[in-house]
Amino acid sequence: MASERVLPRVVPLPVWTSSRFNSLLRSETTDDFNRIFDATFAQNLEVVLNGKTLTRDEYKKVLLAQSEAGPSGTTDVRFEGETAVSPAPSEDRSGGFVGTFYTIMGTSKQFFVLGVPARYKVVSCINLTVKPVVSYPVIRLRYIDPRRITAVNQVLQPKTPVVSFPWSVVPETSGSGKVELGPGPLNSTQVEEELSVLGNKFTTASVPEADIDEE
Repeated sequence: MASERVLPRVVPLPVWTSSRFNSLLRSETTDDFNRIFDATFAQNLEVVLNGKTLTRDEYKKVLLAQSEAGPSGTTDVRFEGETAVSPAPSEDRSGGFVGTFYTIMGTSKQFFVLGVPARYKVVSCINLTVKPVVSYPVIRLRYIDPRRITAVNQVLQPKTPVVSFPWSVVPETSGSGKVELGPGPLNSTQVEEELSVLGNKFTTASVPEADIDEE
């Protein structure tokens, strides 16, 4: 009797990419980071970062430094303007090419400003090649995603400090002659959300957690 196969419900490539990077950068421990990294990137990964060729291990260290498990705590990851293109019809259609921008808003674990952890921002443009490279045995009622990122071409901006100032730098004087201070520190996240009105933007609240298969 022939074994039964269940048709897989494949996660769309842009969602797969953003969820993997979101889970990777928000990993709280090195073990979680390593597990997600190995389930996302192929062993023969090719990387070009800011015009320089990196090995898989070198690129892994770059992403680890940006993640929650690294010295800088990532608090928010945003993806903008994702574009995905499928390969030629003769090739496996589960892979493809993805281009996106992502922004990290983080809080340093090492540096403080006036007793408050320093905040920073990182902006990156990244192009990825995704292929089904892992062979799994057929398991009834379960689909194990064979896709891995095989090539990365990325432009990564250095960390930019984010400084909050009071709304009113100079104290205001009311009619009674009393000095009135401004309403308080500037909420940089709120301002960024108000100013960002163009393009597709996905925050960590809207990006699903990656379903990581154990190899």
